Amino acid sequence: MRFIACLILFGAFLVASNLKVMQVVPFGASSLKLVFNQKIQQKDLKEKKIGGFKSFLEVEAALIPFAKKKYDFSNQVQIIVAQNTPKIIRIVIVGNKNISYKTKIVEKTLYISFVDEIPLLQEKSATKTMPTILEKKNQLNKKAYRVVIDPGHGGKDCGAMGVTKICEKVIVLSVGKILEQELKKRGYVVFMTRNSDVYVDLKKRTEMANAKNADLFISIHANSVAKTSSPDSQGVETYFLSTARSERAKGVAEQENKGDVETMNYFSKLSFLNTLNSHRLIASNKLAIDIQIGILRELRKKYDGVVDGGVREGPFWVLAGALMPSILIEIGYNSSQIEARRISDKEYQNALAVGIANGVDSFIAKNF
Repeated sequence: MRFIACLILFGAFLVASNLKVMQVVPFGASSLKLVFNQKIQQKDLKEKKIGGFKSFLEVEAALIPFAKKKYDFSNQVQIIVAQNTPKIIRIVIVGNKNISYKTKIVEKTLYISFVDEIPLLQEKSATKTMPTILEKKNQLNKKAYRVVIDPGHGGKDCGAMGVTKICEKVIVLSVGKILEQELKKRGYVVFMTRNSDVYVDLKKRTEMANAKNADLFISIHANSVAKTSSPDSQGVETYFLSTARSERAKGVAEQENKGDVETMNYFSKLSFLNTLNSHRLIASNKLAIDIQIGILRELRKKYDGVVDGGVREGPFWVLAGALMPSILIEIGYNSSQIEARRISDKEYQNALAVGIANGVDSFIAKNF
């Protein structure tokens, strides 16, 4: 009876309320986005602060689906979104120290961004709050987002040996360096997990991205098929972290995971399944779609027969430790007579880099 009564109450509320939250999506280490079914205004928000460690916002709206959502961010900050009463959604921001956050409304979307505050001065006149991460970035450059580029393999790990007898590690490092310069030209702050032919284990790659407080992590690889498979396989593919849903995804993941057995054991013994359930997968999926589209559009301007391998899920250990949206790009098949020659060509690599950068621009514009 109680369950039925709740359903009736909730149903009545949905009929009475026009404003609804249709999507809640965290991005990076410091932002949360709520998408409503119609335009909202600043006056629709009621803000309250309970000391320096807990704040909350209230909106007269319905949460779809009708369930509490909890998100853990870096620096031990947690945001909880819940239907507090039949008419009110409450967004609670909790931290282990003083928290400063900022809200921004763009038509149907509410953005919440936060940083840790420097301890407030004990003087009565000290009323200033520290700027948020987005404010700091905008003061320096409108696009000063931080991107970590990860050229796969390196050093002792050749990766896939191509039909042109060029190691995957050489090709992806070249693409990574071109992409680094392209993103810098567009105003991004860029870091490379490796700038030369050195081996970096999988765990350290994402540890670096986390330490740099990166907004995005992009790992670059070149695909290969087993000797028993067709040598004609082609296509650009973009992956985000998940359990493999197909034999093809499993096969690609096995190739890229070979480099560091100890790292694989490390992640599997920890909380790999918890990582898969993280909200970061939603953002990573969106990033993968934008980058895949960006690459295909750019390559097809100059090259015929560019195959869309799609956006796919796979258990790639290099992505498992990332605290930000992260994807792995297979720029082409090093085992293909056609693609192996293309991906080792500088002009083609330039087009790849521009396409990836266009995808990054698209993702940032829509989600930050």
